[in-house]
Amino acid sequence: MYGYFYRHLLFPFFDRVVKGRQTLTHWNSFEHTQWRSRAQLEGQQLTDLRSLLTHAEATCPWYRETWANLQLRAGEVNSFQDFQSFPLLTREAIRDHRVELRTTQPLKLIPKSTGGSSGVPLQFDLDTGSNDRRTAMMYRGYRWAGGEPGTRQLFIWGGPVAGTAGWKQWKQALHTAFDNRKIINCFDFTPERMPVHVKALDRFKPEVIVAYTTPLYEFARYLDEHGIEPFSPKSIIVGAEKLHDFQRTLIERVFKCKVFETYGSREFMLIGAECGEHAGLHLSHENLYVEILDDNGHPTPAGEEGNIVITDLFNHGMPFIRYVNGDRAVAGWKNCPCGRGLPLLTRVTGRRLDTLETPDGRKIPGEFFPHLIKDFTAVRRFQVVQTTDDTIVVKLVAPDMSRESEEQLLHAITACTGWSVQIQIERVAEIPLTKAGKLRVVVREAKPTEPCENVNVQLAASGSAQ
Repeated sequence: MYGYFYRHLLFPFFDRVVKGRQTLTHWNSFEHTQWRSRAQLEGQQLTDLRSLLTHAEATCPWYRETWANLQLRAGEVNSFQDFQSFPLLTREAIRDHRVELRTTQPLKLIPKSTGGSSGVPLQFDLDTGSNDRRTAMMYRGYRWAGGEPGTRQLFIWGGPVAGTAGWKQWKQALHTAFDNRKIINCFDFTPERMPVHVKALDRFKPEVIVAYTTPLYEFARYLDEHGIEPFSPKSIIVGAEKLHDFQRTLIERVFKCKVFETYGSREFMLIGAECGEHAGLHLSHENLYVEILDDNGHPTPAGEEGNIVITDLFNHGMPFIRYVNGDRAVAGWKNCPCGRGLPLLTRVTGRRLDTLETPDGRKIPGEFFPHLIKDFTAVRRFQVVQTTDDTIVVKLVAPDMSRESEEQLLHAITACTGWSVQIQIERVAEIPLTKAGKLRVVVREAKPTEPCENVNVQLAASGSAQ
């Protein structure tokens, strides 16, 4: 009852009247545009892209100067292929030129920041109009999973950090209750606290669980190992971290409902989300133009892995144009059986730095380790760190793991990495989450042989992405 009242009265009044936002207008539009044909959607994308480039060239000093030096002009972009000549944007460029990247127009800007999976802070800005659009896109994607605003939702998410002012905590608690939500701090997901969280879940009885992947998976493991049957929601939405197939299988079995994967970031909010067909991630096509490129900046052939590059078509306050976000995905835009014209991102494979390289030339994808270690049930949490070119440290939270199992794990890893790299297994009591509440499963501290950032340097020198 409250959900219906919230969705049709309280929420529209708060969003439109109190806040003066256009979120619901955009959301209603997106509910219609998702059913347009691919050709129609791409035609509108190109129109919006040309408008963005014209705006950036005229009002953003960094883009104007950079493009002029490369003899590139916004008015000469008549196709997406023409757009491939424009240089890539890196995190380093944003950190060094944040002010010059902003528009000189008097738009109201919202400052944002993200640590990203790399843990390196990044500050940026977006205008209020683009913020309304990205929020609306999140509502549409969550609705596919039955998680539109007003539904009773339990969030297993990053909670307030220490030192947060009391009035801010009170404001957050009031806002959460108004939105019909409950938040469980994922930093508090220790074995000792699991019984408390089980009781909280059973008391709250959410329609939908929204969670970081790793804490939810650990919660499911705890429930499964202790033979506890939890309250079953209608659906589960996971995000912030990659969802592996074995994690989906266990979570769905324990909670007896379907899991919907999402992919997003602070820079863009929702980039892609699963619909009920679970055939891949529908891209937020009306807001974003997404490319998959190889390490030389060329489009990656369908079926092959490449770097994700994103252009926000509506952040005119501080445009993100061909931004290399550090993630990797399999190229190829499939169609979904659901009939939506929104193309599917087949699979996000992880961050570029998740790929480890050995002195003898092997490249080990980060996915190798979760799929291997999942079969070692005594391991409760792990992290793989390549500290140098020839040293990989495997940290294990596994107090009950036998020495024999440890030797088997070491042998399995070495069979993949070869003998040119030394594998060190360390038993640890704890592996802390990042400040964003995520677990960095694979960390590469050793510098890649061909860092993606070099692509921007090469493009600036040549003036082409060919």
